[in-house]
Amino acid sequence: MSITKVDIFVSGAGPVGLYFAYQMASAGHSVYCVDPKPGPTEQSRAILISARTLEILERKRFVASILSDAVVLNGVRIFNNGTEIGQLDAEADTNYPHATVLPQGTTESILNQRLNQDTNCRVHWDTELVLYTQGEEGVNCTVRNIKTGEEDLVQATYIVGADGTHSKVRKGSSDWTYEGNSIMTKFFLADLTVKGDKVDYLKDRFNMFLNETYLMGLVRLNPIHGGSSDQECKYRVFGNTEAYELSTEDKKEIRHGLVKTEEPPSLEYVQKWLDKMTYPMKLEASDMDWSSYFKINERIANGYRRERAFLMGDAAHCHSPAGGQGMNLGLQDAENLAWKMSHVLKNLVSNPEELLDSYGTEREPLGKDTIKKTGSATKTAFSGSVSSYFRAKLVSLALLIPQIRHFAFTNMMQLNVTVSNESKFIGTSDSGLIPAGNFLPDTGTLRKAYFPHGGSNQLLLQEAIERKSLRELLVDNDKFVAIFIDICPPSTKPHEEEMELFWNLTRKFPIRRLIIRSSWSCHTANRFPSFVTRDEEEIAESSFYIEERNDLPMSVNNRIVSLPFYSSLIGTNPTPCSVLILRPDLYVANSKIVHDGFTLKQSLKFLESIFPS
Repeated sequence: MSITKVDIFVSGAGPVGLYFAYQMASAGHSVYCVDPKPGPTEQSRAILISARTLEILERKRFVASILSDAVVLNGVRIFNNGTEIGQLDAEADTNYPHATVLPQGTTESILNQRLNQDTNCRVHWDTELVLYTQGEEGVNCTVRNIKTGEEDLVQATYIVGADGTHSKVRKGSSDWTYEGNSIMTKFFLADLTVKGDKVDYLKDRFNMFLNETYLMGLVRLNPIHGGSSDQECKYRVFGNTEAYELSTEDKKEIRHGLVKTEEPPSLEYVQKWLDKMTYPMKLEASDMDWSSYFKINERIANGYRRERAFLMGDAAHCHSPAGGQGMNLGLQDAENLAWKMSHVLKNLVSNPEELLDSYGTEREPLGKDTIKKTGSATKTAFSGSVSSYFRAKLVSLALLIPQIRHFAFTNMMQLNVTVSNESKFIGTSDSGLIPAGNFLPDTGTLRKAYFPHGGSNQLLLQEAIERKSLRELLVDNDKFVAIFIDICPPSTKPHEEEMELFWNLTRKFPIRRLIIRSSWSCHTANRFPSFVTRDEEEIAESSFYIEERNDLPMSVNNRIVSLPFYSSLIGTNPTPCSVLILRPDLYVANSKIVHDGFTLKQSLKFLESIFPS
């Protein structure tokens, strides 16, 4: 038996486990990841990637690979008895205002490829976690190669369970429960080719068909490539085979996921449902890639942490696939825990246990809320308690109201997700500033402020002016970010003293610093301010930026600060500046208005509460 020592042991290499392993390995930590599968799944399974998930994946440069293989849909279309009754348009405040469809197998392959390409971590496929024990110094994990039966020991500082509803990590602790309900209703899904006279009309949206107590979805899976015929499209077809029924049997028995005890739906079976649900359309199914029956549970673990063990994804929570929330919720679990565990392993924070505990504090309420919302939607959609006529009438009337349509789509895309201020790692915000707990919206471009390599005795600079949005500046960042924002009209005096004090006071923290100013505040671009030390010049070159147009809707002044020009509106001079503190996951931790040195020092107390003095 060999012994391997690592920082983190990860059980499960689905999308959630792979993304967590990637983040930890790319941050420089040693990771041992196992999965009983021979490799990334070949099945489509989870297919929807939400806008919020794309926003967080953008930080690690995954989005280009995802979009190049994905189908981008512009909303939802709803039918009742074959008649269209309404649409949900893809309109939202995001860089990704669309529904993104990508088979889970492709998502896993992209994550696994980047894990191999960018890090030293390699997934141990065909390998399962047998058991683990925790001690004061770490976790001992016994793993077994499924093909050879050989067992090995892995010693890790932490163990993370991303191993699904039947999680061995969760079951490895006797007081970890997975309470909830089982829904007896059987559902089916199939991936196949669909042809017909209306298929071209159905290709650009999620299509939902209502009929009595039944609901069937039809979603395009394959992107448009050169030469492909729109009359031969691959679709995911899914729906319920019976009315909603909650189990009254043993609530502890987990029945979530694919049904493997009976033959999967046949092509003829799926065709029968297409005929029933889409009539009078004439759609023809063929070339089925795979199909299955599945059942739904609504469950959540009683806590996401037990000392050195953590749960995420389906290991922590499972629920109805309504709205495609599941994989996205798990990926955002991974995003939340990764930066916290990395900060603890690097010994950066003053209270590591408090930071690790905040993972559950922040993510458990979101898991419970998702279970409640998807459960309610499933019961309403598939229950016989509401007549099909009134259900259709209610849906059609609701979709006439723009605010309802907008809320429904942004909720589906998880753009309303915030971090609760119950967390000790969410501070406070002053009126007029972006609220603490909100995700950082993107902005217009910012111009690099200093070009210190110019001058009369040097070659003329030939580089193009660099302009990036605030989120583009934070790609690959894995630190807290403190931003000093001093955007003011030319008639007012900039906060030179406060800017210098900000730079000097934040020097001691292991964070990234940004200073954003108005273009007229920077009188020379060929040398840094005098308070920047020679050792800091390389960092400073990517720390100072100019907002050229603070009157535009996408400006930092309007998206982040939202402060009026005090000098013109109420005669205040100088205009107050502000300090914004961002977490590594791009959620706002603290936002404060600064008038002088005293209020500046107060705005930085949040950082003092996190990092040792």
